[in-house]
Amino acid sequence: MQQRRLAEFVATLPPPRSGGALPEGFAARRGRLPLPVAGHVTVGFGKVVNPRFNTVTVQNGLDIDAPAGAPVRAVAAGRVVHAGWFKGYGNIVIVDHGDGFHTLVAHLASMRTAMGEDVAAGAVLGTVGDTGSLKGPYLYFELREKGRPVDPRPWLAP
Repeated sequence: MQQRRLAEFVATLPPPRSGGALPEGFAARRGRLPLPVAGHVTVGFGKVVNPRFNTVTVQNGLDIDAPAGAPVRAVAAGRVVHAGWFKGYGNIVIVDHGDGFHTLVAHLASMRTAMGEDVAAGAVLGTVGDTGSLKGPYLYFELREKGRPVDPRPWLAP
């Protein structure tokens, strides 16, 4: 339910900027993006089976285990198109990287950016928290291409 609402919300964001925020375009960064926070991925993209209840859910991003208060950084240059609360995700920041690519970071304890701000790669967007979460502090990270979630792992540096 929340994933559908998020997808509908992303569809209402301002149209993507033509060209890229990066001189070579965001797509050229495939396989070279850093994680937005120092930590490790605990839940991956795609279908996830709950071993206790044997239920299947679809994960549109990555859950990254990181300590509360750790800095969350922009994975590439872009413009902040949303910084605020979203039900089920808590405090979220969405960055438009141009060419139809957006990244989203959620469950932030604090946000250190604002809508409309241009951010450089590595700029601090906020800190890890547990807003909107029932499982304690961690970071949710999502990558969207033309509004659709895509697996971030192939985009990450080895």
